[in-house]
Amino acid sequence: MNLTKRLSLTHGFIALLAVVVTLVVMIGGAQILFLSEAHESEQKQIGSFALAAREAYFAHEDVEVLNYIKMASKDDMVAFTAYVSDKGQHLVLPSSFADQDLTQGDKVLPNGRRVSVLSIPVQVEGQKVGLVSIGYDTEKVEKRIQTQVWHWIELAVVAGLSALVVAVLLSVLVAGHLVRPLKRIREGTEEVRAGKLDKLVDVDRSDEIGDLARDFNAMVVKLKELEAMKRDFVAGVTHDFGTPLHAIRNALEIMQENRAGELTAKQAEYLMLISNSTIQLTSFINNLLTTASIEAAKAEPYYELFDVVALAREVVELYQPLAENKGLWLKLESSASTLLLVSDVIMMRQILTNMISNAMKYTVTGGAMVNLFEVGDVFTMTISDTGIGIDLKNQELIFDKFFRVRQPKSFSVQQGAGLGLAIVKGLVEVMKGSVSVESRPEGGTTFTIRLPRRTLPDNDIKES
Repeated sequence: MNLTKRLSLTHGFIALLAVVVTLVVMIGGAQILFLSEAHESEQKQIGSFALAAREAYFAHEDVEVLNYIKMASKDDMVAFTAYVSDKGQHLVLPSSFADQDLTQGDKVLPNGRRVSVLSIPVQVEGQKVGLVSIGYDTEKVEKRIQTQVWHWIELAVVAGLSALVVAVLLSVLVAGHLVRPLKRIREGTEEVRAGKLDKLVDVDRSDEIGDLARDFNAMVVKLKELEAMKRDFVAGVTHDFGTPLHAIRNALEIMQENRAGELTAKQAEYLMLISNSTIQLTSFINNLLTTASIEAAKAEPYYELFDVVALAREVVELYQPLAENKGLWLKLESSASTLLLVSDVIMMRQILTNMISNAMKYTVTGGAMVNLFEVGDVFTMTISDTGIGIDLKNQELIFDKFFRVRQPKSFSVQQGAGLGLAIVKGLVEVMKGSVSVESRPEGGTTFTIRLPRRTLPDNDIKES
């Protein structure tokens, strides 16, 4: 799960939790509030009844009391209303409650009906002159409160869902605002890992993420300076090595051709060792120069029309004696006897040389196969071997400069400097192609190189 989704889900969960807690508190508070309002309304009603009874007492008539009893009886919540004077006068509506207990408290009638009775004395100058009572239907009161609470819940749910939707949208926006610069920094690290040091991260922020982006850009600038210094150093060193190596090789050729006098068998053997070492060193220096040229973006392909099958056959025949000496087979297959390709001949020869040399180096039994074919507008070349294979964790690293796979102790091979595959990848990308690898330990390796087919203007076609 990426960081944007994780932050969005986290913020959304926090918002949901806040909404749920708010709803629980609001619903609980609503129940308490409505119950309190009901009790307060009942107290006011019984107080008004007592006041009407006092006025009736002073007026020596029961009109006020009867009117109030009739008015109160119209309330659906009221089960009965009663007035009992100190002289034994009973006024009760409905009359079916005339024989009921009128004292205050919760009561259950014989028919199972629950009634909550409120009673207060009617006092005049500190003396009790009567008693007023109102009986409330408990079920109806509870139902009214429950109805009010449900209306409150509906409103609270609508408000909560609206708040949740707004919170989720805001969390997505906030997550995007936080993650977007981090994505740019991650893309920048991929560019740096690929050796591209020309692109800085564009993050205009004054927080910690902005500080991270500025530190990253400063690191890239420093790496670019170091890379330039390294290229200059490599170019200078390889040039300085090239001149004396050329002189050594000329001297070796003169001595091996006996132009400086006859050689003994032992001297000829030592000269051969020196000659092989100078060839390896020259190859290494050439690889360094090629790598430096690719990194400096100075390796520009020279496109011309040539038969890639003939070129591959030439390189395969060059390595055929080496394969036979190791007891291996080396074959070339093609979808046609002739495949014309517009590409850089020198770069293609170096790609083939490096790939076949690599296959021969890491193959103990079996052999290697070079296969050439076209699919639509793409030229494809595969180099497959039955060698020791490459572990999955190393398959993304083998194209890095100077990376060498650690081989098993049972496998003895003289490893190179780790530039061959890096050069192949660099040359293929210079020609706007791609290279991939499929391998497994002890199961062989297949490298696939794909190049787009090109055309040259009619007046610029040269066959090589």
